[in-house]
Amino acid sequence: MKKDRYEWIKNNISQIGKKNWKLTEAIARNKKDAAIALVCVVLVIVAVVSIVKIVNLHSAEIKQEQEIQALQEEYTSESGDTASMQDESELVKKTDDDLKTESEDDPNAWYHDIDVDFAGLKEQNEDIVGWIYFEDEESISYPLLYSGDDYYLRRNYLKEEETAGSIYIDGNNSPDLDDAHTLIYGHNMRNLSMFGNLKFYKTEEDYFENHRHFQLITETGAYRYEIFAYKDVGTLTGGIYTTWKYVDDDFKKFIEDSICQGSYVDVDIDVDDETHIVTLSTCSYDSDVRFTVSALRIDEHKWNQ
Repeated sequence: MKKDRYEWIKNNISQIGKKNWKLTEAIARNKKDAAIALVCVVLVIVAVVSIVKIVNLHSAEIKQEQEIQALQEEYTSESGDTASMQDESELVKKTDDDLKTESEDDPNAWYHDIDVDFAGLKEQNEDIVGWIYFEDEESISYPLLYSGDDYYLRRNYLKEEETAGSIYIDGNNSPDLDDAHTLIYGHNMRNLSMFGNLKFYKTEEDYFENHRHFQLITETGAYRYEIFAYKDVGTLTGGIYTTWKYVDDDFKKFIEDSICQGSYVDVDIDVDDETHIVTLSTCSYDSDVRFTVSALRIDEHKWNQ
């Protein structure tokens, strides 16, 4: 009797143990399945959020491109084209003396590559102080803004919040471009807008040789620049981010040490009391690095007031 009861208890304990083990396995399996399901849900949410962000970013870039294109079409025009050139027969009739005495304001000169309606732009925003135009890379053609700070880092020319921001002059510089060293900032956009094309100076062969000149155009005149250096700069050690009002011995050393040293190209420039240098700065996909392009003013033309 005791033996039968013992066997019964033993069997029941065994059955309970087996049932508990199966329950434990089921719970563990359910927990594992639940964990896998949770991970899948999280990944789906992350994917959806990422897709939404990419779509929004792409939409913002398209919107920004359309805005700039509309701005270019409304407030700028190319005047140095074949339509403005003089008839070849007229040129044949001219003597050498005639050519020497022609007006200096040649309609086909570099400073008429693009004409800018500053009166119209000023109605849009008084902070528009100029226009930047690359002669051999016409996709870089934007209004130049100045606010005395970094207000336009994430705002467009209408002061609206926008990821691409604007092309703007350093707050420590003078907006009239009279400083010895002027800093101009623009984002490195994925769609190559703003200063996105600058990266090609270090990634594309012959890009430097074929894209040497750009212009800064203001209400009072046009200034032509020739690029002589470009380099990667650490955000914490970038001595190049120093503005200079006048040329002095320290400025000449600054050019050598902070601009030319480390440049991907080696170009000699002459520095005198009338030297004006502009450095264009853009971000890199490395948050600790910026890419800079420096250019020397080689010509200027004042508008007839």
